[in-house]
Amino acid sequence: MTTQPIDGDGPLVPMPALTREALREAVRHIKPLNLTQFDRELGEAFDQSVQTGSIGWMRGFLIKWATFVAIERWPARAASLREAERVAEDPSADDDRIHRAQREIARILGEAEREAGL
Repeated sequence: MTTQPIDGDGPLVPMPALTREALREAVRHIKPLNLTQFDRELGEAFDQSVQTGSIGWMRGFLIKWATFVAIERWPARAASLREAERVAEDPSADDDRIHRAQREIARILGEAEREAGL
């Protein structure tokens, strides 16, 4: 994998399989500073799964990080999400701007989830 777009404006990395190893490798390439958080959350999800006897914790972990990768592997998509989040949290933004930002956030998250096969 590379941290350069595959073809100009394309993604930084291919969309990985929905496994912890594949997602970790993708995070390592596109957002290496997030590896500590990834590993911490993986450990927490594993511990919770063992304690509760439910794989739901691990599934939630995989869904969260697959969505993260699906967003961050496209720099323009990630920038759009950050800008929409900034506007949505801006106390000086009017209701119309906030609603547009919220719709943009929902659109980006939905697109990322579909791309990740969720």
